[in-house]
Amino acid sequence: MERQSFEAESAKQKFSRAIFICYNLVMTLVVGLTGNIACGKSTVGALLRKKSIPVLDSDEVVHDLYANDLDIQEQILRDFGTLDRKEIGKKVFGTSPENLAYKKKLESILHPAVHKKFEQWVQANLNERLIVNLVPLLFEANLEHRYDYIVCIITDEKNQIDRLKKRDPNMPEAQIIARIRSQMPQDQKSKRSNLVISNNSTLEALELEVDKILNLDSKS
Repeated sequence: MERQSFEAESAKQKFSRAIFICYNLVMTLVVGLTGNIACGKSTVGALLRKKSIPVLDSDEVVHDLYANDLDIQEQILRDFGTLDRKEIGKKVFGTSPENLAYKKKLESILHPAVHKKFEQWVQANLNERLIVNLVPLLFEANLEHRYDYIVCIITDEKNQIDRLKKRDPNMPEAQIIARIRSQMPQDQKSKRSNLVISNNSTLEALELEVDKILNLDSKS
């Protein structure tokens, strides 16, 4: 996978890349796991943790920021008027210009703090052979350069709809479909990934798919 030119990077990017060089030297494989809403990223994360693989779930980081970071809370309240994630979701999920503007604003608030947590997590796990970061918006946020391998988990849209209905029985199906279709199409993410795993069957079948992550080649 082609990396950015080091000379063209900002000072902040160079600092980040210095961290990446450090973990490259100790042969830690940094894997980015992405996939659209209700495809099973959290389930894969749980299976990996069961196998003693360090996992950082970016969604969990965001939840923690909402709950505990006073500066983040202040910025969100200023721009959205609420900390209720469901109400914020109504503003950011969709394809209208207003939805996209709110989405960009929320990302500008959250992404720097999430990136800082990622850097701290990498440094804390430099002795591991393989670590996995769950990142829903990996491609949308242009984060490919962070990872040695990118894994995409996919599932049928019907499965996404069924899972989201179970997650929130009160959400109208039209809103569920709007959320699903506001994201980058799964086939586009698949084409840009090193490995694609399917979550269309049983948990046992998914666990076999997850083993493919454990078998990723060491860096040369």
